[in-house]
Amino acid sequence: MVSAMKSPYFFATLTAIFMGHNMVLIKSLLFTIDPLILAFLRMFFVAITLAIICYIGFGLVRPNKQQWISLLVISFLGVFLHQITLALGLAYSQTTNSALIMGLNPLTSTLLGALMLKEVLFRRHYIGILLGFIGICFIVFRGFSSFSFSIGDILIFISMATQALSFVYIRRLANSMHVIPITAYMYILGSIMLLVVPVTREMGVVLTFAGFTWIKIMLSSVVLTAFAFILWNNCIQQLGVGASSIFLNLNTVTALFGAVVYLGEELLLQHILGFLFISAGIWVATHHKKGKRASTMIEQSI
Repeated sequence: MVSAMKSPYFFATLTAIFMGHNMVLIKSLLFTIDPLILAFLRMFFVAITLAIICYIGFGLVRPNKQQWISLLVISFLGVFLHQITLALGLAYSQTTNSALIMGLNPLTSTLLGALMLKEVLFRRHYIGILLGFIGICFIVFRGFSSFSFSIGDILIFISMATQALSFVYIRRLANSMHVIPITAYMYILGSIMLLVVPVTREMGVVLTFAGFTWIKIMLSSVVLTAFAFILWNNCIQQLGVGASSIFLNLNTVTALFGAVVYLGEELLLQHILGFLFISAGIWVATHHKKGKRASTMIEQSI
């Protein structure tokens, strides 16, 4: 039992479940908190946590000019745009839809890596991307019964795409900089960009938050985002990106389960079909006997 709990598969399972619960927790907070205020508060606490972890583990890291440029791009895409569209999207979309759309992240990262980093795609990658796209269509177009879609679903898709795009830049920067300092700077710079929120919103409302609300915010920020990121990257280092990405299906399943059980959302046939197509796409794209060692990257840090 003890040895099993030390297994990277155990930590990959645990971390994926954590990240799935995070989406449900964020949705529950959005019932009483402005989406942009919540995004700012979460990223502020994530930035502080990762800055402390980075300083303890690596000291004061001084990026060069080119690295600073890359960090600014990553921060804008992976924190500023991603978190704003995620918060607004969750406010206008069901958590079930959001979880499934975010589940397309690994396939989108694969496609963008091929386009921008000239990574080689094989037939299994194209099949996986096609299956994932069909799965998304089931969700967004309600099982093809309607070609109308909600603004929330579109915002979640943009959130997923901007995060996947930031992963591509992180892969490139990881060749010259460790991923933990990258992420610490990413969230610090992203939090600074999100300072536009206090300028445009009445922040005095945070003084009225109940103690339990602050506990949920800290749990989402420190445990389910910052520490989950550390655990996830440890799993990637031990299992590889391909094997780890399969565990992201647990993220989606957990979010779906939480949305139905805790938030009272309805699980429809279109969600089940969408999940099956997306999961099949991820499995086809990552299932191979001899995978090439990939650089460390961050997956689903909400």
